[in-house]
Amino acid sequence: MAVQFLTQSQKIQTIIKGFNLTKSLFVSSILVGEAYTGKKTLIRYLFPTILFADGSDQSNVEQMLKDHNELVIFNFEKLKNIENLNFENKRIIAISNYISNEKIIDTLFAFIYQMPSLKERPEDIVTLAKHFSKEVKSSLMLNHDLFIETNKLDITANIHSLKRSLYQQAFKHSSDAQDIQEILYHYFLNHMEGNNDYKAYLPLYEKPLIEAGLKKFGSQLKLSSILGINRNTLRKKIYELSIN
Repeated sequence: MAVQFLTQSQKIQTIIKGFNLTKSLFVSSILVGEAYTGKKTLIRYLFPTILFADGSDQSNVEQMLKDHNELVIFNFEKLKNIENLNFENKRIIAISNYISNEKIIDTLFAFIYQMPSLKERPEDIVTLAKHFSKEVKSSLMLNHDLFIETNKLDITANIHSLKRSLYQQAFKHSSDAQDIQEILYHYFLNHMEGNNDYKAYLPLYEKPLIEAGLKKFGSQLKLSSILGINRNTLRKKIYELSIN
């Protein structure tokens, strides 16, 4: 199955162009960037038949360098004594989360590419979210398409946190009353220990109820009528719960 790499980022298109221009040359390159930015997937997409070696296994990397003229080494930052590696007359592509010794890296590699984080390529966020939402839907066996709250996607850990937030959104949007009751049950079981817990935990019910009601009905007057409470009481609750 062919590897797919989805991007609309000009920065990544520049990296792809650079690798394509040097595909026929026996030169070494390194792709550096934060974890979970898709570095390995990009290289698999560009070089579907090349062998991969894990930098966490020093002896295996050294043996594969002896046996092969073309090799991808991921987790490159975990290798030791990299100054002793022999890349002569080989096409080596290294994948690293960071550069520990710039001088040695400059000596070993003819080309150094910087993989942008998701924060640096916002044009890819929605595209990737839609792509991974299909995986989430399949994994959770949902019968409906996943509604993506783009403004709530977490990209602090790039694709890793983006996928996690999609799973969280899927669970929230597909939960029924029993799921919510079970979540609250386990939360209370682990946290109840004070002398005034009933009052302390009321906001867990009241805040989402009022926030959802205000968004759905658009007016405090209408919401107070629907909830069956006095408008002044509702206004007081909104102030106490710091609802905007």
